Amino acid sequence: MSLSRFDVDPGDLSLLQTLTGIPNEKELEEHISVVQNKANRTHNYPCIGLFTFTKFSIKLSPNYQQVLSLIRSRKDALFLDVGCCVGNALRKVVADGWPAENTIGIDLHKEFWDIGHELFRSTSDSFPAGFIGGDIFDDTILAPIDDSDTIPKLNLETVDLHRLTFLTPLRRRVSAIYACNVFHLFTVEKQSELAKRLAYLLMRKPGSVIFGSHGVVPAQRAAKDVGPNLFHSAKSFTEMWSEVFEAGSVDISWKIKVRPQRRLSVLGEWDIIWWSVTCI
Repeated sequence: MSLSRFDVDPGDLSLLQTLTGIPNEKELEEHISVVQNKANRTHNYPCIGLFTFTKFSIKLSPNYQQVLSLIRSRKDALFLDVGCCVGNALRKVVADGWPAENTIGIDLHKEFWDIGHELFRSTSDSFPAGFIGGDIFDDTILAPIDDSDTIPKLNLETVDLHRLTFLTPLRRRVSAIYACNVFHLFTVEKQSELAKRLAYLLMRKPGSVIFGSHGVVPAQRAAKDVGPNLFHSAKSFTEMWSEVFEAGSVDISWKIKVRPQRRLSVLGEWDIIWWSVTCI
């Protein structure tokens, strides 16, 4: 497309036009620029400036089709987007067949969810996905699981994600968990805690998956330039997951996106990886 301020591939452009109801590219650009300004005032993440919120990059995950197959094999499968921002990933999975009422997002900034409705010109009625505004590290949002913890049965046929205000009722109930551009916001120690918390939520059934994409320090820099408690390389990130799950219970995979390294203020040069942790 010929837009000067942001660029999306033809498939993403078509979906943006459909979801917003704005077929004219110039009008769409103007609409997105207004939304971007509001999002920047909420929190000035680099991905906002890069127009990442207008893209449906979840489709690029190597196991995206496998994720979509879960809703065909499990009629009540739940999808959670962690750090969902404006909800663009949820819009994509719903467009590809996942019922909106079986999806939920969580973000520290509730304003992003409201901005998402403005971006896609939707309401909570027309797009009935659930949303929780809060910190996933907060025990009142997601209580940890210990050996003495008994997880109550949850009737997935009747659960109303739209009414949930915290994630604890979903422990061991979520079939697919997506975390994009989230882990690299934290130190190694906090990333390990986040991984454990996502594991609390994952349904222990073959095919259930935690997956995503984010920045890591290139392997050649990891030992020399980055302290052990700051940021992960791709290798150390996947090794972290092997400490979260019981040996032999999951398949852990990753691949570096083939593109020039970019710069992120906290990482310097960085690689982007797609990764997944799948129950077997």
